[in-house]
Amino acid sequence: MPAMASASKGATTWLLDIDGTLVFTDHLYRQVFQRLLTPLGYDVTDDFYAANVLGKVDADVFGKLMPEGTSEAELLAMSKRKDQCFVELYNECTQADGAPPMLKGLGEALSLAKEQGVRCIAVTNAQRGAGEAAIASLKAHIPAASIIEGLVIGAECAHAKPHPDPYLEGMRQLGVTAEECLVFEDSRSGVKSGMAAGVMAVIGLTTSMGGEQLRELGCVATMADWSPEHWPKELQQSGASRAVSPEGA
Repeated sequence: MPAMASASKGATTWLLDIDGTLVFTDHLYRQVFQRLLTPLGYDVTDDFYAANVLGKVDADVFGKLMPEGTSEAELLAMSKRKDQCFVELYNECTQADGAPPMLKGLGEALSLAKEQGVRCIAVTNAQRGAGEAAIASLKAHIPAASIIEGLVIGAECAHAKPHPDPYLEGMRQLGVTAEECLVFEDSRSGVKSGMAAGVMAVIGLTTSMGGEQLRELGCVATMADWSPEHWPKELQQSGASRAVSPEGA
């Protein structure tokens, strides 16, 4: 199997978004938001979810959608309820399926990265409970997921994505520079965050947006999932991995 490579020479660190990048969770989050928002009169369709939830932090989502006059304490309580609901649903589905809802090829990609000495950290706008549940499930099912050294929560930074703070914090925790890093993202806010952090390159996962949209935002390349045959040409150059381009890539 051909190894996979960095966008260019020198990339030794992967900064990884979670939802839509490592695991498929939009369908679970949509169920959670349906439970929370339907009683408030909202119809949580795909379009509604994309416009009002995807890539956003809870403070922005609930601040906009909760009734006028909702207190900060009530907004925080709703956010905690959402996180608890998601963790319960995620763990139930993972147990029922026998594996987390991870993107195809992720285990192979992390194994290859580990062999080449690439370092990784997860950076998400999700709440801590959800982020920890996702990473724990990956580590339980993919030995190479131990490469993920930590977890950065956007809401715990001065500013969440689309600001650069979460990715800058990830670099700080690993002790690396932006020039050493690749960001992997699937959302508008995430791509903007990675770009603002000044990393070597942002790679887009087409799980929630089209490739053309991601490139317009600044992604140097896109891929459907982590399978070697889906890695774009830009990632087949020698770098953190010594790669041989897959035939037909």
